[in-house]
Amino acid sequence: MKATADTSNPSTLLHNFTDHLNEINRQYHDYNKLYLCLDKTGQLIQISYTNNELVEVPLTGWINMEQVGTYLQNYQRMFCMDPNRLDCFFDMNKATAIVPISWLRLTRKRQKGIVNGFIYMRQAYQGIMPRRKPISIRPSEEEKGLFDIIDGNSTYFVAKQIGIKSLPVNCSASLY
Repeated sequence: MKATADTSNPSTLLHNFTDHLNEINRQYHDYNKLYLCLDKTGQLIQISYTNNELVEVPLTGWINMEQVGTYLQNYQRMFCMDPNRLDCFFDMNKATAIVPISWLRLTRKRQKGIVNGFIYMRQAYQGIMPRRKPISIRPSEEEKGLFDIIDGNSTYFVAKQIGIKSLPVNCSASLY
C-alpha cells in the first residue's frame, strides 16, 4: 500500500488500512471478511476475519501500525485476484472476442452456481485447475446492442464482483 498524507498520524493510517481492507474484502470472495480491531491505546491493531459460521477469528496478534500495511499487502498478494489478468482466469485461445461486461445480461442466477463460480475462478487464477472457458453469448432480442449470456451466468456474476471489466466470449451469432 502506498503511503498517503501524514503516515505518522494513526487515524490517517487507520483510514488507509481500512480502504485497503475494503479492497481485499471486495476481491476475496470466500465469504470471509477481514476486520481491523484497534487496541485501547490506539497504537496496536489486530487483523481478524469472520468465518462461514460468522465466528470472528484473529489472524494476527496485536501488531504495530507499521506492520499492518505489510501484512495486508502480503495477504492480498496471496489471496486476492487481479481483475486485469483475464489470462489467469480464462483460456483466451478459445475466445472469439473480448467484450465489456456492461454489454452482457444475465439470463439466470443460481446461488449454488455463484458460490462454485468463486471457487472455480480462484482455482483457475491460482493454476490449481484449468482456466475457465469463455462465456457463451447471443445478441439480445430485447435490448439492441447488448448480449444475453447462454452459458456462464455465474462466471459473469463472479467476474463482476471481482472487478473484471471485460470478458472473453464465444458468440453464437455475429457481434456486430
